[in-house]
Amino acid sequence: MGARRKLTRATTAAVLTALTAAGTVSLPSASPLAAPLPAAQQPSGSIDDQIAAADAELKAAQAKLAKTFAAFTDAEQRHRQASAAAKAAAEKVTRTRAEAEAAATKERSMRSRFDEFAVASYSQGSTVSSVSGYLGSDSPKDLLDRAAMMDVIAGEYVDVLDGTRRATDRKAAADRDARAALDQAVRDRDAAGKAKTDAQRAYQRAVGEQDAAKAEMARLADRRASLAAAQPSTDTGSGSTGPVVSAGGVVRPAEGTLTSTYGARWGTIHYGIDIANSIGTPILSAMSGEVIDSGPASGFGLWVRVQHADGLITVYGHINESLVSVGQQVAAGEQIATMGNRGQSTGPHLHFEVHQDGNKIDPLPWLSSHGVNL
Repeated sequence: MGARRKLTRATTAAVLTALTAAGTVSLPSASPLAAPLPAAQQPSGSIDDQIAAADAELKAAQAKLAKTFAAFTDAEQRHRQASAAAKAAAEKVTRTRAEAEAAATKERSMRSRFDEFAVASYSQGSTVSSVSGYLGSDSPKDLLDRAAMMDVIAGEYVDVLDGTRRATDRKAAADRDARAALDQAVRDRDAAGKAKTDAQRAYQRAVGEQDAAKAEMARLADRRASLAAAQPSTDTGSGSTGPVVSAGGVVRPAEGTLTSTYGARWGTIHYGIDIANSIGTPILSAMSGEVIDSGPASGFGLWVRVQHADGLITVYGHINESLVSVGQQVAAGEQIATMGNRGQSTGPHLHFEVHQDGNKIDPLPWLSSHGVNL
């Protein structure tokens, strides 16, 4: 068998040599597997330069997915606002219709009274305050009594006339308000329907894109972490027993079980990761920075937010107790809160977010790119 292989190889080499000499084929100078990468694909620059380039790629990928999710969130917010406006407009239609009906009833009542005075005026000689009203008095006292009565009647007549005018104006205004409210309700209802359609489409687009985007971000994060690992170690060998700070200066924000990740979830977007543990579990600042929020927060119950040197912000939600105050400087790994179950929460956990360049990015690739894996 070995002789046959040698013969075959020799024969093949002879044939290729003959064909090449005849100009029939041309042989590559080396195997394709051994060919060098194009210059554009070759790593260049120092490790720091390569890490910076990897950071830029990861940021771009993170931002792209974050913007896809934000498009859905914005559309959903428009839908909620339009739906609320449509509901308020419908309620206003009901209210203005009732006001218009009340105004119409008042107008009918005032017109009836006006007609009564008009009849009385005609029977007394064109006007209620006509001198005919004084005729037939038997004595000066009777004359004075009749005069006083006619003054009262005349004043009431004027009141009825003014009241009728006001009722008519009020009815006309109520009718206008009711028509305007109905038109607005139709517009708001249509806007709410369009916003709902936009939100549904944006959500489906986000769901369709997130798997591939997450896979790409994981690849970029691994590449960045590998480059960072190749840097010279800065470990001082102090033997500290505190939290482990990665070479990138990042710390795992809490111990526990990862129960939920970043992305489309239950028809909405979950903009962070959830780490579950018991109430009171220490929560640590992921990096050194300045506390910019500490206290009540909508949805989170209580939260802490820390801004870091590069402008990046980390968010710690559903906490049980904050141990820091706004303006305080904290170190990476310093305890800033305890884990809780406040706000819209289904159990004790830390909701951890990372905001980078105005985008709410996926915390997992960010953590892993800095050497922290959950």
